[in-house]
Amino acid sequence: MDYAALDKLEANIKRATETIQKLQSENQRLKQENLNLLNRIRENEHTIQQLGNQYQDDDEVAEQLYIYKEKEEKIKQKIQQMLEKLEIFQQVSISE
Repeated sequence: MDYAALDKLEANIKRATETIQKLQSENQRLKQENLNLLNRIRENEHTIQQLGNQYQDDDEVAEQLYIYKEKEEKIKQKIQQMLEKLEIFQQVSISE
């Protein structure tokens, strides 16, 4: 094996290592964002529960519940998208 091949191999290993480090960092960031979104969902669910208990017959509260449920659905969709990204990052880092 000549030096050029060794240099190329070293460069490839270095790139792969850098890519893995970037993916791990992104994975950590996405996990934290996922936790934050889950906390927001819990807070929204708690708020919905409180509002539902206090004002079951109030039209205004019904509207707020609808808005919170829409927000909750959007957050769930965002979490699903992030989980899909995490899965892709993990597959990429595993295959490298």
